[in-house]
Amino acid sequence: MRGSISYDDKIILSLDHPILDIRMVSIKLVGDKRIKRALSKLSDLANKSSDPLELIAICKALKQIDSDEAIDIIGRIKQKNNKIVNDYIDEIMS
Repeated sequence: MRGSISYDDKIILSLDHPILDIRMVSIKLVGDKRIKRALSKLSDLANKSSDPLELIAICKALKQIDSDEAIDIIGRIKQKNNKIVNDYIDEIMS
């Protein structure tokens, strides 16, 4: 019997990877595939991260998912007051 974990679930699980480059690929895939089930994981990741590139990638993925919850998470990321990230958020939300 093969494992029954879906590809989307593997992507979501890889958001916890300790290596940033792997998380970045996973974040991009979540956005490209618009995986709504990943929203809570993206929110957790955004809360923990202080890396501007990671936060921008998360915002981009959230914008691609484009649900009310995703937009709320972008708003919470903006409250971190990182100028680089906030400039990017202003750009994608205008």
